[in-house]
Amino acid sequence: MQALHIRLFGKTSIQQNGQPRTDLSAKALELLCYLLIHRDRPHTREALATALWPDVSESKSKKYLRQTLWQLQTALENCEQGEQSEADAMFLLSPGWIRLNTEAGWWLDVNDFEQVYTRFHDLSGQALTAQQASTLEEAVALYQGDLLETWYQDWCIFERERLQLMYLLMLEKLMGYCEVRQLYAKGVAYGQGVLRHDRAREGAHRQLMRLYFRAGDRTAALRQYDRCVAALAEEFNLPPSQETVALSQQIRADRLEDAPHQAPGKPPSDEVHDTNLLLDLHRRLDQIVMSLSTIQHQVQQFAHGQMPSRH
Repeated sequence: MQALHIRLFGKTSIQQNGQPRTDLSAKALELLCYLLIHRDRPHTREALATALWPDVSESKSKKYLRQTLWQLQTALENCEQGEQSEADAMFLLSPGWIRLNTEAGWWLDVNDFEQVYTRFHDLSGQALTAQQASTLEEAVALYQGDLLETWYQDWCIFERERLQLMYLLMLEKLMGYCEVRQLYAKGVAYGQGVLRHDRAREGAHRQLMRLYFRAGDRTAALRQYDRCVAALAEEFNLPPSQETVALSQQIRADRLEDAPHQAPGKPPSDEVHDTNLLLDLHRRLDQIVMSLSTIQHQVQQFAHGQMPSRH
C-alpha cells in the first residue's frame, strides 16, 4: 500500500502517494474514518455494522459492511507490483474482527495531536519548557477545525467534543506558559481562540484578565471580566465564581499577585486539567442530550398535528 496522509480536523483530506483521493464512496470514507478514530482496538463486525448502519436489520448491515470493506480495501490497497504482505495491509481481518493496521504506512493528524496531549496533559502551562511549548504549538496547529466538522453521525459527536476539549486545554496551557514568559500578546491570541469555541469558559476569561493586566492594559482586563459575566449569565444563568470576582477586584485595585512559577517539567500538585476535561465533556454531552430531547418533542408534536411550543 502506498503511503496515506490523512487529515480529519476541519475539511477531510486523504492523499495517497501525494495525490488526493476523492474517489471513495461516502460509506467507505465513513468506515475508514471510524477505524482511524478508534484505531487503538479491534472491532467486532457486528459492532461496526450497527454503528455505521443503525437503521437497518442486522443481516443487511453486515452485508453492507462486507461490501464497503471490500470497496475500501480495493481502493486503498491496490498495488501495481503484485500481492502485498499482511504487514503492509491497511486492515487486519479475522472472521469476526476488523482492526486498523497501525504499522502500515499512514499518517493521521488526530494521532499526532493526541500523542502530544498525552505527553503533556499532566503538566501545567507554567511548568512547560520552551521546547515543550513549541511541541504543543505544533500540535495545536494541526487543529484546522473540529473533527469531521460537516458530519453529524451519532458516533462522531462524542469524539468531536472530546478532541475539541483537548484542544482548549492545550491552548490554556500555552496561555499559562505565555504569562510566565511575559509573552502577553501571544497568550491573548490563544485565549481568544479558546473563547471562540467556548465563550463561557470561565478559566480562560480569568487567564485573559491576567494577561491584559500584566501587559499594562487594566481597562481591557476589566472589559474581559464584563464579557465573562455576560457569557455566564447568557449560557448558564450563573454569576461568576468567587475566584473570578476576587481577580476583578484585584485588578480594579491596580494590584495583582506575581505570576505563578513552577520548575520546568514538574507536574502540578493535582489533576486539574484531567478534571476539567471530564467535567467539560459531561457538560457538553448534557447540552447535546437536551437539544436532541427538544427536537424529539417537537417532532412528536408535529406528528400529532400540534404546533411546537416555543421556549
